[in-house]
Amino acid sequence: MKNIEKSKLKALSDIASIDISLEFNDVLQSILKFTCEATGAQSGTIMLVDESDNNIRMVASYGLPQNYIERVYDAAKKAGVPLASSPSGTVLETGKYYLVPNVFEEPKDKPWYDLTKELGFSSQLFTPMKKGLKVIGLLNVYWAELRRFTDEEIKFVTIAASQASSVVQNAKLCGRLENNVQELKQYKENLEEIIKEAHKKLYDSERYLRTIIESSMDGILVVDENGRFEFGNDSAFNILGWPEQELIGQFFMKVFPDDMEKFMLERWQEVQNGIEKPYETKIITKNREIKYLFVSHSPAILNKRKKYVVVVKDITEKLRLEQELKESYEELKEADRIKTEFISNITHELLTPLTSIKGFVELLNDEAIGRINEEQKKSLGIIHRNSERLIHLIKELVDISHLEKNKLGLQFGLVSINDILSKCVLDMQPLAKEKQISLFQDAPPLPRIWGDEERLTQVIINLLANAIKFTPQNGKITVIPHDLTEQVKISIRDTGIGIPPDQLSRIFDRFYQIDGSTKRKYGGTGIGLSICKNIIEKHYGSIWAESDGNGSTFHILLPKLKTKEGVSNVKPES
Repeated sequence: MKNIEKSKLKALSDIASIDISLEFNDVLQSILKFTCEATGAQSGTIMLVDESDNNIRMVASYGLPQNYIERVYDAAKKAGVPLASSPSGTVLETGKYYLVPNVFEEPKDKPWYDLTKELGFSSQLFTPMKKGLKVIGLLNVYWAELRRFTDEEIKFVTIAASQASSVVQNAKLCGRLENNVQELKQYKENLEEIIKEAHKKLYDSERYLRTIIESSMDGILVVDENGRFEFGNDSAFNILGWPEQELIGQFFMKVFPDDMEKFMLERWQEVQNGIEKPYETKIITKNREIKYLFVSHSPAILNKRKKYVVVVKDITEKLRLEQELKESYEELKEADRIKTEFISNITHELLTPLTSIKGFVELLNDEAIGRINEEQKKSLGIIHRNSERLIHLIKELVDISHLEKNKLGLQFGLVSINDILSKCVLDMQPLAKEKQISLFQDAPPLPRIWGDEERLTQVIINLLANAIKFTPQNGKITVIPHDLTEQVKISIRDTGIGIPPDQLSRIFDRFYQIDGSTKRKYGGTGIGLSICKNIIEKHYGSIWAESDGNGSTFHILLPKLKTKEGVSNVKPES
Protein backbone atom coordinates (compact mmCIF):
# COMPACT_ATOMS: atom_id res chain seq x y z
CA MET A 1 0.00 0.00 0.00
CA LYS A 2 1.18 3.51 -0.81
CA ASN A 3 3.30 5.15 1.94
CA ILE A 4 3.40 2.01 4.11
CA GLU A 5 6.58 -0.05 4.55
CA LYS A 6 6.74 -3.61 3.32
CA SER A 7 7.06 -4.91 6.91
CA LYS A 8 3.79 -3.20 7.81
CA LEU A 9 2.11 -4.51 4.67
CA LYS A 10 3.18 -7.99 5.67
CA ALA A 11 1.78 -7.41 9.16
CA LEU A 12 -1.58 -6.42 7.63
CA SER A 13 -1.47 -9.53 5.47
CA ASP A 14 -0.61 -11.65 8.54
CA ILE A 15 -3.55 -10.21 10.46
CA ALA A 16 -5.93 -10.91 7.60
CA SER A 17 -4.54 -14.47 7.40
CA ILE A 18 -4.93 -15.38 11.09
CA ASP A 19 -6.49 -18.81 11.50
CA ILE A 20 -9.92 -17.97 12.96
CA SER A 21 -10.37 -21.57 14.14
CA LEU A 22 -7.78 -20.96 16.87
CA GLU A 23 -8.80 -20.24 20.45
CA PHE A 24 -10.34 -16.76 20.55
CA ASN A 25 -7.64 -15.45 22.91
CA ASP A 26 -4.93 -16.81 20.58
CA VAL A 27 -6.54 -14.89 17.71
CA LEU A 28 -6.46 -11.68 19.76
CA GLN A 29 -2.85 -12.31 20.83
CA SER A 30 -1.82 -12.81 17.19
CA ILE A 31 -3.46 -9.51 16.18
CA LEU A 32 -1.60 -7.66 18.97
CA LYS A 33 1.71 -9.39 18.22
CA PHE A 34 1.69 -8.52 14.50
CA THR A 35 0.60 -4.91 15.19
CA CYS A 36 3.13 -4.25 18.00
CA GLU A 37 6.05 -5.82 16.14
CA ALA A 38 5.31 -3.83 12.98
CA THR A 39 5.13 -0.51 14.87
CA GLY A 40 7.98 -1.18 17.31
CA ALA A 41 5.52 -0.84 20.18
CA GLN A 42 6.25 -2.27 23.62
CA SER A 43 2.78 -3.59 24.25
CA GLY A 44 -0.88 -3.39 23.35
CA THR A 45 -4.43 -4.29 24.33
CA ILE A 46 -7.74 -5.15 22.70
CA MET A 47 -11.10 -3.99 24.05
CA LEU A 48 -14.45 -5.31 22.84
CA VAL A 49 -18.00 -4.03 23.31
CA ASP A 50 -20.12 -6.55 25.21
CA GLU A 51 -23.24 -7.11 23.12
CA SER A 52 -25.31 -7.81 26.25
CA ASP A 53 -24.86 -4.39 27.89
CA ASN A 54 -22.86 -2.31 25.34
CA ASN A 55 -20.07 -1.75 27.88
CA ILE A 56 -16.44 -1.73 26.73
CA ARG A 57 -14.26 -4.44 28.28
CA MET A 58 -10.52 -5.11 28.03
CA VAL A 59 -10.22 -8.72 26.84
CA ALA A 60 -6.58 -9.20 25.79
CA SER A 61 -3.11 -7.74 26.38
CA TYR A 62 0.30 -8.26 24.83
CA GLY A 63 3.75 -7.51 26.28
CA LEU A 64 2.19 -6.89 29.72
CA PRO A 65 1.93 -8.93 32.97
CA GLN A 66 -0.74 -11.63 33.17
CA ASN A 67 -2.63 -9.69 35.83
CA TYR A 68 -2.54 -6.40 33.86
CA ILE A 69 -6.23 -6.41 32.92
CA GLU A 70 -7.26 -7.13 36.51
CA ARG A 71 -5.04 -4.28 37.73
CA VAL A 72 -6.55 -1.87 35.17
CA TYR A 73 -10.02 -2.54 36.55
CA ASP A 74 -8.76 -2.32 40.15
CA ALA A 75 -7.25 1.13 39.43
CA ALA A 76 -10.50 2.30 37.83
CA LYS A 77 -12.51 1.02 40.81
CA LYS A 78 -10.14 2.72 43.25
CA ALA A 79 -10.50 6.03 41.35
CA GLY A 80 -14.29 5.59 41.23
CA VAL A 81 -14.48 5.83 37.44
CA PRO A 82 -15.56 3.41 34.67
CA LEU A 83 -13.08 2.06 32.15
CA ALA A 84 -14.86 4.15 29.49
CA SER A 85 -13.65 7.36 31.19
CA SER A 86 -10.23 6.67 29.64
CA PRO A 87 -9.37 7.64 26.01
CA SER A 88 -11.12 4.40 24.99
CA GLY A 89 -14.45 5.98 25.91
CA THR A 90 -13.75 8.91 23.58
CA VAL A 91 -12.96 6.51 20.72
CA LEU A 92 -16.15 4.54 21.46
CA GLU A 93 -18.20 7.74 21.38
CA THR A 94 -16.60 9.45 18.34
CA GLY A 95 -15.57 6.46 16.25
CA LYS A 96 -12.17 8.12 15.64
CA TYR A 97 -8.65 7.26 16.79
CA TYR A 98 -7.18 8.99 19.85
CA LEU A 99 -3.49 9.94 20.20
CA VAL A 100 -1.73 10.12 23.57
CA PRO A 101 1.83 11.40 22.90
CA ASN A 102 2.53 11.57 26.67
CA VAL A 103 0.45 9.44 29.04
CA PHE A 104 1.40 11.65 32.00
CA GLU A 105 -0.02 14.75 30.31
CA GLU A 106 -3.30 12.98 29.42
CA PRO A 107 -5.97 13.76 32.07
CA LYS A 108 -8.15 10.84 30.96
CA ASP A 109 -5.30 8.42 31.88
CA LYS A 110 -4.80 9.83 35.38
CA PRO A 111 -6.36 6.89 37.33
CA TRP A 112 -3.76 4.60 35.70
CA TYR A 113 -0.63 6.82 36.08
CA ASP A 114 0.95 4.60 38.78
CA LEU A 115 0.36 1.42 36.79
CA THR A 116 1.63 3.07 33.60
CA LYS A 117 4.78 4.36 35.32
CA GLU A 118 5.49 0.92 36.80
CA LEU A 119 5.16 -0.85 33.45
CA GLY A 120 7.14 1.79 31.59
CA PHE A 121 5.09 2.94 28.64
CA SER A 122 4.67 6.61 27.78
CA SER A 123 2.65 6.92 24.56
CA GLN A 124 -0.59 5.35 23.36
CA LEU A 125 -2.66 5.09 20.19
CA PHE A 126 -6.32 4.06 20.60
CA THR A 127 -7.96 2.92 17.34
CA PRO A 128 -11.60 1.90 16.71
CA MET A 129 -12.53 -1.54 15.37
CA LYS A 130 -15.75 -1.12 13.41
CA LYS A 131 -18.58 -3.17 12.03
CA GLY A 132 -19.97 -0.79 9.44
CA LEU A 133 -20.26 2.53 11.27
CA LYS A 134 -20.59 0.92 14.70
CA VAL A 135 -17.55 0.65 16.98
CA ILE A 136 -17.33 -2.95 18.22
CA GLY A 137 -13.97 -2.66 19.94
CA LEU A 138 -10.57 -0.96 20.13
CA LEU A 139 -7.04 -1.89 19.08
CA ASN A 140 -4.63 -0.05 21.37
CA VAL A 141 -0.84 0.20 20.98
CA TYR A 142 1.60 1.40 23.68
CA TRP A 143 5.17 2.66 23.26
CA ALA A 144 7.84 2.98 25.97
CA GLU A 145 9.12 6.32 24.72
CA LEU A 146 7.37 9.65 24.23
CA ARG A 147 6.25 9.75 20.63
CA ARG A 148 5.29 12.03 17.81
CA PHE A 149 2.96 9.93 15.74
CA THR A 150 3.49 9.85 12.01
CA ASP A 151 0.71 9.70 9.44
CA GLU A 152 2.11 6.33 8.36
CA GLU A 153 1.82 4.88 11.89
CA ILE A 154 -1.72 6.17 12.31
CA LYS A 155 -2.73 4.92 8.89
CA PHE A 156 -1.18 1.50 9.51
CA VAL A 157 -2.81 0.99 12.93
CA THR A 158 -6.16 2.23 11.54
CA ILE A 159 -6.00 -0.34 8.74
CA ALA A 160 -4.80 -3.01 11.20
CA ALA A 161 -7.83 -2.24 13.39
CA SER A 162 -10.12 -2.61 10.38
CA GLN A 163 -8.52 -5.96 9.54
CA ALA A 164 -8.70 -6.99 13.19
CA SER A 165 -12.42 -6.16 13.28
CA SER A 166 -13.08 -8.57 10.43
CA VAL A 167 -10.88 -11.26 11.97
CA VAL A 168 -12.56 -10.91 15.39
CA GLN A 169 -16.07 -11.08 13.91
CA ASN A 170 -15.12 -14.10 11.82
CA ALA A 171 -13.42 -15.77 14.81
CA LYS A 172 -16.56 -15.25 16.93
CA LEU A 173 -18.65 -16.69 14.14
CA CYS A 174 -16.25 -19.61 13.81
CA GLY A 175 -16.48 -20.18 17.55
CA ARG A 176 -20.24 -20.27 17.36
CA LEU A 177 -20.10 -22.74 14.49
CA GLU A 178 -17.67 -24.94 16.44
CA ASN A 179 -20.06 -24.91 19.38
CA ASN A 180 -22.81 -25.97 17.00
CA VAL A 181 -20.70 -28.93 15.87
CA GLN A 182 -20.10 -29.95 19.49
CA GLU A 183 -23.80 -29.80 20.18
CA LEU A 184 -24.43 -32.03 17.16
CA LYS A 185 -21.96 -34.61 18.51
CA GLN A 186 -23.62 -34.59 21.91
CA TYR A 187 -27.00 -35.36 20.42
CA LYS A 188 -25.89 -37.97 17.86
CA GLU A 189 -28.09 -40.72 19.47
CA ASN A 190 -31.18 -39.06 18.08
CA LEU A 191 -30.17 -38.84 14.43
CA GLU A 192 -33.47 -37.59 13.07
CA GLU A 193 -33.64 -34.77 15.62
CA ILE A 194 -29.98 -33.97 15.03
CA ILE A 195 -30.54 -33.67 11.29
CA LYS A 196 -33.52 -31.40 11.79
CA GLU A 197 -31.58 -29.28 14.27
CA ALA A 198 -28.56 -29.23 11.95
CA HIS A 199 -30.67 -28.10 9.01
CA LYS A 200 -32.19 -25.38 11.11
CA LYS A 201 -28.85 -24.16 12.44
CA LEU A 202 -27.24 -24.31 9.03
CA TYR A 203 -30.13 -22.34 7.60
CA ASP A 204 -29.84 -19.81 10.43
CA SER A 205 -26.07 -19.61 9.99
CA GLU A 206 -26.40 -19.07 6.26
CA ARG A 207 -29.02 -16.41 6.83
CA TYR A 208 -26.82 -14.85 9.52
CA LEU A 209 -23.78 -14.85 7.22
CA ARG A 210 -25.81 -13.45 4.35
CA THR A 211 -27.18 -10.75 6.66
CA ILE A 212 -23.65 -9.83 7.69
CA ILE A 213 -22.44 -9.79 4.10
CA GLU A 214 -25.39 -7.78 2.82
CA SER A 215 -25.23 -5.29 5.69
CA SER A 216 -21.50 -4.70 5.24
CA MET A 217 -20.57 -1.27 3.92
CA ASP A 218 -17.53 -2.89 2.30
CA GLY A 219 -17.97 -4.60 -1.02
CA ILE A 220 -17.59 -8.40 -0.81
CA LEU A 221 -17.06 -10.33 -4.03
CA VAL A 222 -16.30 -13.94 -4.97
CA VAL A 223 -14.14 -14.52 -8.06
CA ASP A 224 -13.56 -17.97 -9.59
CA GLU A 225 -10.19 -19.43 -10.59
CA ASN A 226 -10.56 -17.88 -14.06
CA GLY A 227 -11.05 -14.36 -12.67
CA ARG A 228 -14.78 -14.15 -13.33
CA PHE A 229 -17.27 -12.63 -10.90
CA GLU A 230 -19.50 -15.25 -9.22
CA PHE A 231 -21.06 -13.33 -6.34
CA GLY A 232 -21.23 -9.89 -4.82
CA ASN A 233 -23.19 -8.10 -2.12
CA ASP A 234 -25.17 -4.92 -2.78
CA SER A 235 -22.34 -2.75 -1.47
CA ALA A 236 -19.93 -4.29 -3.99
CA PHE A 237 -22.07 -3.42 -6.99
CA ASN A 238 -22.79 0.06 -5.62
CA ILE A 239 -19.05 0.67 -5.17
CA LEU A 240 -18.14 -0.73 -8.59
CA GLY A 241 -20.95 1.24 -10.22
CA TRP A 242 -22.24 -1.65 -12.33
CA PRO A 243 -25.53 -3.60 -12.15
CA GLU A 244 -25.19 -7.14 -10.80
CA GLN A 245 -26.55 -8.74 -13.98
CA GLU A 246 -23.88 -7.01 -16.09
CA LEU A 247 -20.96 -8.24 -13.95
CA ILE A 248 -21.77 -11.81 -12.87
CA GLY A 249 -19.87 -14.16 -15.18
CA GLN A 250 -17.68 -11.35 -16.57
CA PHE A 251 -13.86 -11.19 -16.35
CA PHE A 252 -12.79 -8.81 -13.59
CA MET A 253 -10.94 -6.46 -16.02
CA LYS A 254 -14.35 -5.23 -17.19
CA VAL A 255 -14.40 -2.66 -14.35
CA PHE A 256 -10.86 -1.35 -14.91
CA PRO A 257 -9.71 1.34 -17.39
CA ASP A 258 -7.15 0.43 -20.07
CA ASP A 259 -4.26 2.10 -18.28
CA MET A 260 -4.75 -0.28 -15.30
CA GLU A 261 -4.54 -3.48 -17.34
CA LYS A 262 -0.84 -4.25 -16.71
CA PHE A 263 -1.08 -3.40 -13.00
CA MET A 264 -4.19 -5.50 -12.39
CA LEU A 265 -2.95 -8.51 -14.37
CA GLU A 266 0.20 -8.46 -12.21
CA ARG A 267 -1.98 -8.38 -9.08
CA TRP A 268 -4.06 -11.28 -10.44
CA GLN A 269 -0.87 -13.29 -10.97
CA GLU A 270 0.13 -12.58 -7.35
CA VAL A 271 -3.28 -13.75 -6.13
CA GLN A 272 -2.91 -17.02 -8.01
CA ASN A 273 0.58 -17.45 -6.52
CA GLY A 274 -0.86 -17.12 -3.00
CA ILE A 275 0.37 -13.58 -2.34
CA GLU A 276 -2.32 -11.85 -0.29
CA LYS A 277 -1.08 -8.26 -0.43
CA PRO A 278 -3.67 -5.45 -0.19
CA TYR A 279 -3.33 -2.62 -2.67
CA GLU A 280 -4.97 0.54 -3.96
CA THR A 281 -6.28 0.81 -7.50
CA LYS A 282 -8.76 2.72 -9.64
CA ILE A 283 -11.82 1.55 -11.55
CA ILE A 284 -14.24 3.02 -14.06
CA THR A 285 -17.99 2.76 -13.50
CA LYS A 286 -20.61 2.15 -16.16
CA ASN A 287 -21.20 5.92 -16.19
CA ARG A 288 -17.46 6.48 -16.91
CA GLU A 289 -16.81 7.79 -13.41
CA ILE A 290 -13.34 7.13 -11.98
CA LYS A 291 -13.22 5.72 -8.45
CA TYR A 292 -10.35 4.63 -6.21
CA LEU A 293 -10.50 1.42 -4.16
CA PHE A 294 -8.59 -0.33 -1.42
CA VAL A 295 -8.60 -4.04 -2.25
CA SER A 296 -7.78 -7.10 -0.14
CA HIS A 297 -8.41 -10.75 -0.92
CA SER A 298 -7.96 -14.28 0.35
CA PRO A 299 -8.35 -17.74 -1.23
CA ALA A 300 -11.27 -20.02 -0.31
CA ILE A 301 -12.51 -23.47 -1.29
CA LEU A 302 -16.21 -23.40 -2.17
CA ASN A 303 -17.96 -26.49 -3.55
CA LYS A 304 -14.54 -28.16 -3.79
CA ARG A 305 -13.31 -25.48 -6.16
CA LYS A 306 -10.79 -22.74 -5.54
CA LYS A 307 -12.28 -19.26 -5.27
CA TYR A 308 -11.09 -15.85 -4.17
CA VAL A 309 -12.96 -13.66 -1.69
CA VAL A 310 -12.28 -10.01 -2.51
CA VAL A 311 -13.10 -7.09 -0.19
CA VAL A 312 -13.23 -3.60 -1.71
CA LYS A 313 -13.49 -0.25 0.04
CA ASP A 314 -14.27 3.02 -1.75
CA ILE A 315 -11.44 5.42 -0.81
CA THR A 316 -12.18 8.06 -3.45
CA GLU A 317 -13.38 10.63 -0.92
CA LYS A 318 -10.60 9.73 1.47
CA LEU A 319 -7.92 10.34 -1.18
CA ARG A 320 -9.58 13.62 -2.16
CA LEU A 321 -9.50 14.79 1.45
CA GLU A 322 -5.90 13.65 1.80
CA GLN A 323 -4.97 15.69 -1.26
CA GLU A 324 -6.76 18.73 0.16
CA LEU A 325 -4.97 18.22 3.47
CA LYS A 326 -1.65 17.91 1.68
CA GLU A 327 -2.28 21.14 -0.21
CA SER A 328 -3.38 22.86 3.01
CA TYR A 329 -0.28 21.54 4.75
CA GLU A 330 1.96 22.96 2.02
CA GLU A 331 0.19 26.32 2.31
CA LEU A 332 0.67 26.26 6.09
CA LYS A 333 4.34 25.36 5.65
CA GLU A 334 4.83 28.33 3.35
CA ALA A 335 2.97 30.62 5.75
CA ASP A 336 5.11 29.30 8.60
CA ARG A 337 8.27 29.90 6.58
CA ILE A 338 7.22 33.48 5.86
CA LYS A 339 6.34 34.00 9.53
CA THR A 340 9.68 32.58 10.70
CA GLU A 341 11.57 34.69 8.16
CA PHE A 342 9.62 37.77 9.27
CA ILE A 343 10.40 37.12 12.95
CA SER A 344 14.08 36.62 12.13
CA ASN A 345 14.25 39.86 10.14
CA ILE A 346 12.20 41.99 12.52
CA THR A 347 14.06 40.79 15.61
CA HIS A 348 17.37 41.68 13.95
CA GLU A 349 16.08 45.09 12.91
CA LEU A 350 14.73 45.78 16.43
CA LEU A 351 17.68 44.40 18.39
CA THR A 352 20.29 46.63 16.72
CA PRO A 353 18.73 50.05 17.59
CA LEU A 354 17.62 48.83 21.03
CA THR A 355 21.16 47.80 21.90
CA SER A 356 22.33 51.29 20.90
CA ILE A 357 19.56 52.92 22.95
CA LYS A 358 20.50 50.82 25.98
CA GLY A 359 24.18 51.70 25.58
CA PHE A 360 23.58 55.45 25.32
CA VAL A 361 21.17 55.34 28.28
CA GLU A 362 23.90 53.70 30.36
CA LEU A 363 26.40 56.38 29.26
CA LEU A 364 23.94 59.13 30.21
CA ASN A 365 23.12 57.48 33.52
CA ASP A 366 26.83 57.11 34.37
CA GLU A 367 27.25 60.86 33.55
CA ALA A 368 30.00 59.95 31.12
CA ILE A 369 28.88 62.71 28.75
CA GLY A 370 27.55 65.26 31.22
CA ARG A 371 25.90 65.66 34.60
CA ILE A 372 22.17 64.95 35.05
CA ASN A 373 19.73 65.56 37.91
CA GLU A 374 17.79 62.96 39.93
CA GLU A 375 14.58 63.32 37.91
CA GLN A 376 16.54 62.68 34.74
CA LYS A 377 18.16 59.63 36.37
CA LYS A 378 14.72 58.23 37.22
CA SER A 379 13.56 58.74 33.63
CA LEU A 380 16.72 57.11 32.28
CA GLY A 381 16.14 54.19 34.67
CA ILE A 382 12.66 53.67 33.22
CA ILE A 383 14.08 53.78 29.67
CA HIS A 384 16.84 51.34 30.65
CA ARG A 385 14.47 48.83 32.29
CA ASN A 386 12.09 48.89 29.35
CA SER A 387 14.98 48.54 26.89
CA GLU A 388 16.16 45.50 28.84
CA ARG A 389 12.61 44.11 28.78
CA LEU A 390 12.30 44.61 25.02
CA ILE A 391 15.74 43.06 24.39
CA HIS A 392 14.72 40.05 26.54
CA LEU A 393 11.46 39.64 24.60
CA ILE A 394 13.28 39.90 21.27
CA LYS A 395 15.83 37.28 22.35
CA GLU A 396 12.96 34.98 23.33
CA LEU A 397 11.49 35.44 19.84
CA VAL A 398 14.91 34.58 18.37
CA ASP A 399 14.99 31.42 20.50
CA ILE A 400 11.48 30.49 19.36
CA SER A 401 12.56 30.98 15.76
CA HIS A 402 15.52 28.67 16.37
CA LEU A 403 13.28 26.12 18.08
CA GLU A 404 10.92 26.04 15.09
CA LYS A 405 13.89 25.44 12.79
CA ASN A 406 15.35 22.92 15.28
CA LYS A 407 18.52 25.00 15.30
CA LEU A 408 18.76 25.83 19.00
CA GLY A 409 22.46 24.97 19.11
CA LEU A 410 23.89 23.72 22.42
CA GLN A 411 27.53 23.75 23.50
CA PHE A 412 27.95 20.78 25.82
CA GLY A 413 30.66 20.37 28.40
CA LEU A 414 31.19 19.56 32.09
CA VAL A 415 29.15 22.06 34.08
CA SER A 416 28.65 22.72 37.78
CA ILE A 417 25.00 22.81 38.85
CA ASN A 418 26.08 24.36 42.18
CA ASP A 419 27.84 27.23 40.38
CA ILE A 420 24.88 27.82 38.04
CA LEU A 421 22.39 27.94 40.92
CA SER A 422 24.57 30.22 43.05
CA LYS A 423 25.14 32.65 40.16
CA CYS A 424 21.44 32.72 39.22
CA VAL A 425 20.30 33.30 42.82
CA LEU A 426 22.88 36.08 43.22
CA ASP A 427 21.79 37.75 39.96
CA MET A 428 18.09 37.60 40.92
CA GLN A 429 18.50 38.83 44.53
CA PRO A 430 18.07 42.56 43.62
CA LEU A 431 14.82 41.85 41.77
CA ALA A 432 13.55 39.78 44.72
CA LYS A 433 14.48 42.50 47.22
CA GLU A 434 12.49 45.09 45.23
CA LYS A 435 9.36 43.06 46.06
CA GLN A 436 10.60 42.21 49.59
CA ILE A 437 10.73 38.51 48.66
CA SER A 438 13.12 36.15 50.47
CA LEU A 439 15.19 34.11 47.98
CA PHE A 440 17.01 31.12 49.51
CA GLN A 441 19.19 28.33 48.14
CA ASP A 442 19.92 25.00 49.76
CA ALA A 443 23.46 24.02 48.81
CA PRO A 444 24.18 20.28 49.07
CA PRO A 445 27.20 19.26 46.96
CA LEU A 446 26.18 17.97 43.53
CA PRO A 447 28.24 16.18 40.87
CA ARG A 448 29.06 17.98 37.66
CA ILE A 449 26.96 16.99 34.66
CA TRP A 450 27.24 17.17 30.87
CA GLY A 451 25.36 20.20 29.60
CA ASP A 452 25.29 23.71 28.13
CA GLU A 453 26.02 26.13 30.98
CA GLU A 454 24.60 29.20 29.22
CA ARG A 455 21.29 27.50 28.32
CA LEU A 456 20.88 25.85 31.76
CA THR A 457 21.49 29.28 33.32
CA GLN A 458 18.78 30.69 31.02
CA VAL A 459 16.33 28.07 32.32
CA ILE A 460 17.03 28.77 36.02
CA ILE A 461 16.89 32.56 35.50
CA ASN A 462 13.57 32.21 33.67
CA LEU A 463 12.04 30.04 36.44
CA LEU A 464 13.29 32.39 39.18
CA ALA A 465 11.97 35.45 37.30
CA ASN A 466 8.56 33.77 36.97
CA ALA A 467 8.56 32.86 40.68
CA ILE A 468 9.34 36.47 41.61
CA LYS A 469 6.70 37.80 39.19
CA PHE A 470 3.91 35.62 40.62
CA THR A 471 4.89 35.81 44.31
CA PRO A 472 3.41 38.71 46.34
CA GLN A 473 5.40 40.93 48.71
CA ASN A 474 6.92 39.22 51.77
CA GLY A 475 6.78 35.89 49.97
CA LYS A 476 9.46 33.23 49.87
CA ILE A 477 11.28 31.40 47.07
CA THR A 478 13.51 28.38 47.77
CA VAL A 479 15.91 26.63 45.38
CA ILE A 480 16.39 23.00 46.42
CA PRO A 481 18.94 20.75 44.65
CA HIS A 482 18.75 16.94 45.09
CA ASP A 483 21.43 14.33 44.35
CA LEU A 484 19.49 11.24 43.17
CA THR A 485 20.86 7.86 42.14
CA GLU A 486 21.01 8.45 38.39
CA GLN A 487 19.86 12.07 38.13
CA VAL A 488 20.26 15.56 39.50
CA LYS A 489 16.99 17.20 40.53
CA ILE A 490 16.40 20.94 40.98
CA SER A 491 13.19 22.19 42.65
CA ILE A 492 12.19 25.87 42.72
CA ARG A 493 9.38 26.41 45.24
CA ASP A 494 7.48 29.68 45.75
CA THR A 495 4.62 30.94 47.89
CA GLY A 496 2.93 32.69 44.97
CA ILE A 497 -0.55 32.62 43.48
CA GLY A 498 -0.27 29.00 42.34
CA ILE A 499 -1.45 27.32 39.14
CA PRO A 500 -4.98 25.90 38.60
CA PRO A 501 -4.83 22.06 38.36
CA ASP A 502 -6.43 22.02 34.91
CA GLN A 503 -3.69 24.34 33.58
CA LEU A 504 -0.62 22.40 34.82
CA SER A 505 -0.31 20.27 31.68
CA ARG A 506 -0.54 23.31 29.35
CA ILE A 507 1.78 25.93 30.86
CA PHE A 508 4.71 24.61 28.82
CA ASP A 509 2.81 25.01 25.53
CA ARG A 510 4.19 27.71 23.26
CA PHE A 511 2.44 31.11 23.67
CA TYR A 512 0.06 29.69 26.32
CA GLN A 513 -0.83 31.94 29.25
CA ILE A 514 -3.24 31.17 32.10
CA ASP A 515 -4.67 34.68 31.70
CA GLY A 516 -4.41 35.56 28.01
CA SER A 517 -6.57 38.69 28.11
CA THR A 518 -5.26 42.16 27.26
CA LYS A 519 -6.20 43.27 30.79
CA ARG A 520 -4.17 40.59 32.54
CA LYS A 521 -2.33 41.51 35.73
CA TYR A 522 0.96 39.81 34.80
CA GLY A 523 2.84 40.50 31.55
CA GLY A 524 4.83 38.15 29.34
CA THR A 525 4.63 36.44 25.96
CA GLY A 526 3.97 32.88 27.09
CA ILE A 527 7.06 31.46 25.40
CA GLY A 528 9.58 31.39 28.27
CA LEU A 529 8.45 28.04 29.73
CA SER A 530 8.24 26.53 26.24
CA ILE A 531 11.90 27.46 25.67
CA CYS A 532 12.82 26.03 29.09
CA LYS A 533 11.11 22.73 28.27
CA ASN A 534 12.90 22.46 24.93
CA ILE A 535 16.32 23.18 26.48
CA ILE A 536 15.81 20.59 29.26
CA GLU A 537 14.58 17.95 26.81
CA LYS A 538 17.66 18.55 24.63
CA HIS A 539 19.63 17.67 27.78
CA TYR A 540 17.64 14.37 27.92
CA GLY A 541 15.92 15.64 31.04
CA SER A 542 12.38 16.56 32.03
CA ILE A 543 10.60 19.54 33.59
CA TRP A 544 7.17 19.77 35.20
CA ALA A 545 5.20 21.84 37.69
CA GLU A 546 3.15 21.10 40.81
CA SER A 547 0.77 23.39 42.68
CA ASP A 548 -1.36 22.80 45.78
CA GLY A 549 -2.99 26.23 46.06
CA ASN A 550 -0.20 27.54 48.33
CA GLY A 551 2.28 28.41 45.63
CA SER A 552 4.00 26.39 42.91
CA THR A 553 7.03 24.14 42.57
CA PHE A 554 8.90 23.62 39.31
CA HIS A 555 11.02 20.46 39.08
CA ILE A 556 13.91 19.73 36.71
CA LEU A 557 15.51 16.29 36.26
CA LEU A 558 18.87 16.07 34.48
CA PRO A 559 20.80 12.82 33.87
CA LYS A 560 24.20 12.22 35.45
CA LEU A 561 27.15 11.20 33.35
CA LYS A 562 27.27 7.47 32.63
CA THR A 563 30.11 5.03 32.05
CA LYS A 564 30.05 1.43 30.84
CA GLU A 565 29.72 0.35 34.47
CA GLY A 566 26.75 2.65 35.12
CA VAL A 567 26.31 6.11 36.63
CA SER A 568 29.54 8.09 36.86
CA ASN A 569 29.92 9.89 40.17
CA VAL A 570 31.96 12.86 39.04
CA LYS A 571 33.04 14.10 42.45
CA PRO A 572 30.50 16.37 44.17
CA GLU A 573 31.57 19.94 44.64
CA SER A 574 31.69 21.37 48.11
